[in-house]
Amino acid sequence: MKKSFVLLSVALLLGYTAPAQTMSAAPKQLALARQLNQLMRDPAKPKQDVLIALNSCHVQQIIRDRDADVNLDNPLAMSFASGKSGWAVSSSNGFFELKMDFEWSDVTAVSYARSDDKDSKALYEIQIKRQKKNSTTNSELQLYTTDEAVVKNLVAQLNKLRQGCNQ
Repeated sequence: MKKSFVLLSVALLLGYTAPAQTMSAAPKQLALARQLNQLMRDPAKPKQDVLIALNSCHVQQIIRDRDADVNLDNPLAMSFASGKSGWAVSSSNGFFELKMDFEWSDVTAVSYARSDDKDSKALYEIQIKRQKKNSTTNSELQLYTTDEAVVKNLVAQLNKLRQGCNQ
């Protein structure tokens, strides 16, 4: 009961409503998110999800591991929200979840590079640079593909979406 209350509180703080986001998002955004979600899935980790939800000018990234190396006596949940941006983390035995929310208006650059993580099978990463007040945040989306043209196209679509939100 307590765990459910904490998770519900975190979801409400972040404004998380996955079904509503999915229903209200434009078809192009849904297709883009679907393609990103497929390419971010690590084939070596079938119990791990890395997902992007695009809803107009809002982005949510979810990292969920249903086979995490976590052993806790009590579930843990923490969150931070600032406007429409924020993060939430929850963890319990064998489970870990991180949600990060941000607005495209905070993003100053979207680019890509070959992954420099030698242990990862991800060949490319999309790099998202955000600037809000006096802080800069960089995020990487690991992509499991050998096709640079696909990655380049995804970055172009993300930049188009970002620019449409900054007008």
